[in-house]
Amino acid sequence: MLKSKDIICFSPSDWWGMNPSCTTHLMKYFSRDNRVIYVNPFSSDIIGSIGTTEKRRGLWGRILRKLKSLAKICVKINDSLYIVSPFFFPFQGIGWIDAVNNFLISLQLLVLFRFLSVRKPIVWVENLRAADLFKIIVSDCIVYHVSDLFTDDSYIENQSILVRRENKILSNADLIICVSVALYDRLRTKFHNVSYVPHGVDYELFQNAMTLRSEMKELSGIAHPVAGYFGTLTSHNNIELLEYCAEKLAYVHFVFAGQITGGDYSKLKGLPNVTFLGKLPYDRIPLLCANIDVGLLPWKMDAWIRNCNPLKMFEYMACGKPIVSVPIREAENYPELVRVCETNEAFCEAIETMLRTDTGIQAKARMEVAERNSWAAHVATIGNLISDVLRSKKGVVQYG
Repeated sequence: MLKSKDIICFSPSDWWGMNPSCTTHLMKYFSRDNRVIYVNPFSSDIIGSIGTTEKRRGLWGRILRKLKSLAKICVKINDSLYIVSPFFFPFQGIGWIDAVNNFLISLQLLVLFRFLSVRKPIVWVENLRAADLFKIIVSDCIVYHVSDLFTDDSYIENQSILVRRENKILSNADLIICVSVALYDRLRTKFHNVSYVPHGVDYELFQNAMTLRSEMKELSGIAHPVAGYFGTLTSHNNIELLEYCAEKLAYVHFVFAGQITGGDYSKLKGLPNVTFLGKLPYDRIPLLCANIDVGLLPWKMDAWIRNCNPLKMFEYMACGKPIVSVPIREAENYPELVRVCETNEAFCEAIETMLRTDTGIQAKARMEVAERNSWAAHVATIGNLISDVLRSKKGVVQYG
């Protein structure tokens, strides 16, 4: 176990954002035995974001959320967890602006480190922008947590900047952790220090919701069976697939919970067997999960999705729910528990089949998989990997 360490986490997602990310979950658990300084993202590209209608659609919402986050500056959640929102100018890829931002962010972090007496922390990197700050931090260990295909970020116009930054992180990292087999395969032949640790789940939270099976007021009046999805709704979701299934399966009610930040959902919203609940607070998501009959993983198969590991998969499993997915590599790891479909027709048929034939035995098997993949279990695994690195750097040899 990793204990009594300082962890500086450069996260790709804002702590105060729309949905808890894998980083949010991991750092909450790490902060139980260590002091965590969670640094909200300090990279943005307004110029790139105003380039197309699709990028502009969610732009003002992102700006507003970021301004609210910046206004918090530094929040002490408890004695072992701090959330920091450094001020920066919202542009990148322009030499002099990057230099100014690097100076501003470095100054803010150095002042904070001095105030908190941070010396030789573990540096946890998921925001590629952090590569430009390595020179200001004398670290005990650098961990690159590869939770997505960061070099394919659609919000950044200049992809070469992302590649350069990732290469710098990879060359400096003492430990590289990949959350999907696809990401692991991408790096394991080039680097010796790569491990595969998938996403986790708040198992007890979802299990408790399934055990209680309380009614959900937002679903009152909606007849079962219910096919559900929760999470931010974007243009990356396969809206055409969802329209096809909702039209073909008129007896199934489709429920979506999450804020729409991109894509045209107007036709789907107009269908009589479709309900959009909007954004729900995270503590109500397990209740929703417990009240659906089948969980959906419905995205367009682009490079980002092919390399991802959806958090929802283990959350569905923690409630024992049957799952129908597009051909994501991580879903294919569980052929007996998840139906993976290549076409709209197959996806639609799989929903029907799972509703009709899924058994209590399969539900129990999903719960067991989810329990093995709890956040607590994965934090213990990652903590041991980091401890091994720290021992090796100090030249300590362990004898059995």
